[in-house]
Amino acid sequence: MLQWLRAALILAMLSLSIFLGAVFATQNTEAVPLTLGTISLSEQSVAVWLLGFLVVGVLIGQLISSVLLLQQRGSLAVLKRENTKLKRRIEQASADG
Repeated sequence: MLQWLRAALILAMLSLSIFLGAVFATQNTEAVPLTLGTISLSEQSVAVWLLGFLVVGVLIGQLISSVLLLQQRGSLAVLKRENTKLKRRIEQASADG
């Protein structure tokens, strides 16, 4: 039941983001060069630079959060195996006891 609501919210957020990005791009057309330390990039509009860096930031955030999620799942798997071993030892001790 909540899946359709979640999908609708995601679709609405995505549509709003695309719309706002398009409006931002059409209103910020002044071309500016970008220099990052010793690297000089060609002139592009302000909107292209900002939206590009936004996309790069989102991708980096997704990558970092994926790594953290994989680490947590690995830790959870180790703890589940340890829990299973301890349960077996308790059952064995109570059967022997």
